[in-house]
Amino acid sequence: MVEPSDRSTAVADMLPRLMRRARRYSPSIDAAEDLTQEALLRVWKRLAEEPPIDDVEAYLFTALKNLSRRRRPPAEELTDDLMPATAPEAGSRLAAGDVMQALAHLPDAQATLILEHAVDGASYAELARRHRLPIGTVMSRVARGRARLRARLDLPEGAPVADLLAGR
Repeated sequence: MVEPSDRSTAVADMLPRLMRRARRYSPSIDAAEDLTQEALLRVWKRLAEEPPIDDVEAYLFTALKNLSRRRRPPAEELTDDLMPATAPEAGSRLAAGDVMQALAHLPDAQATLILEHAVDGASYAELARRHRLPIGTVMSRVARGRARLRARLDLPEGAPVADLLAGR
């Protein structure tokens, strides 16, 4: 059984990733912080109960996702003040199928690192630890993978590839 101090350390280590994910679900940084706090409170409450949570990380990210869905107003209740101030750049996003097809043409090592960095929000240091690689190797593989994705998707040099992956 996992000790409570180990659980709190594990949850604390997840905070940056949790906040990045909450930011994707929220219209502002303040809303993302509120969402993160609600998810943490839900998990802390649940950690005190029996039976114990087997996978705290999965439970925490699922709680965050479920809470974000509850906070969104139904489409019929949307008003002008809830709509974004600028029109979404639909042209800049490619179909998910195109991105996934382009990823399939990358070497596995590059595709894995790019997905974990862009989608999961893992830092270069986290990726280096996770894959037992030097941080320079991780950064190099991610950079080369991004360049290949840009070329395959016919994007200009320096275009933010991470934006294409964020929507999955």
